[in-house]
Amino acid sequence: MSDELAATQKGVPYTLKVASLPHAVREEPSLRPTPLTLQQALSAFGQQLVMQASDECRVLPHILHLIGKGGEHIVFEDLRYPNYVLKVDFIESLPVLYAQIRGQEEIDAAVTKLQEKAAAHNERLKILQSFFPLGSVPLELVAVKNLPVTEEVVLGVMRDRNLDIPKHLTIPQSLPLLCTIQHKIDLPKDNRVNIYSSYAELNRTILLEYYLDGHRLLAGAEPIGPADPLAREKIIYYIYPSLRSVGEKIGQDQKLKKVLGQYVKQAMAYSVETGEIIDMAGGGNVLLIKNPDGHWQPFLMDALSPPELNFKLLKQASLMIKHGQDLDVHTKANVLNVINYIRFANALAMLAGLPDRLDVPGMTEISGEDWYKNLIIEKYFDVYTPKKAPGKSVDKNQADE
Repeated sequence: MSDELAATQKGVPYTLKVASLPHAVREEPSLRPTPLTLQQALSAFGQQLVMQASDECRVLPHILHLIGKGGEHIVFEDLRYPNYVLKVDFIESLPVLYAQIRGQEEIDAAVTKLQEKAAAHNERLKILQSFFPLGSVPLELVAVKNLPVTEEVVLGVMRDRNLDIPKHLTIPQSLPLLCTIQHKIDLPKDNRVNIYSSYAELNRTILLEYYLDGHRLLAGAEPIGPADPLAREKIIYYIYPSLRSVGEKIGQDQKLKKVLGQYVKQAMAYSVETGEIIDMAGGGNVLLIKNPDGHWQPFLMDALSPPELNFKLLKQASLMIKHGQDLDVHTKANVLNVINYIRFANALAMLAGLPDRLDVPGMTEISGEDWYKNLIIEKYFDVYTPKKAPGKSVDKNQADE
């Protein structure tokens, strides 16, 4: 997407291409209205989100500004609701885009499925909220909204996500998209601990022998490996380097360690009950924060995973691998999320001093080496390998330091 806002003719609506405030608004910041309550914002969310406006316009009902992007969502803010963000799930909305060349009946069917996903998401969010303390899971609403798009934006997003672009692709002026409105949270810069994993199979710096040590220790009902806690910690830090700082912090703060343990117990209970994972693969999705009273608490900023990321997937994938069948890239990506979630949750429990384990059918039915060689996705190595040491492996002595 362009960093600069293209010149817009009067009467032409802004699109997802918008990346900065128009000149007239920058000159008059007083035009920014008072933030609305959640009820008011959700009510307005049912109306048109993007309306016609131009640089000369002094009344700007709705203008979207790009503020970030993650693995699943493109995130915008709306001038009218500065205390809320709009997240567009472009990937889930792709069937609607692909249906454009197949006629209105196919388009309507794709939109209906998207609306069903929105309703299911809202129900699943209620379940997630029920497993954690009040306020740990932010309020949000998911709905299908018709937003204007351009060919440049659609193709840019598809390339950014490494998606194959069909030869015959019809891009309409507007497209029904799966959108989420969520309260914008201003989290403290200090007094927070980021709980996030990575994809061990896609990190070139992790040698196979270290990967296998970590897999054996964390994959099953019982840890296979050393009994010494310090030796176990070293193995955990090999396979999930992000946990080194977490381990250091809980070692200095026993109250933080206790809260981490409570979070892990609740996360495991949720996964056992629903068969689904919690999204800890992205930085900032799950945090431990110190509230104004000085107490630590979990905060699941954006932790609801797509429903297809579930434990049944492991059983299916392990059977396919056992019978010599290749996994396609989409299946590999989904399995990577599930298998790393299980190991990561078990690692968190181990660091918190808990005996609790996630024991999922299919996880140990094939060897760690088989998982490793069947889940590698070459084109993602550069994305998930630390930039400081591209193409190099971590020396075990360095990892011990």
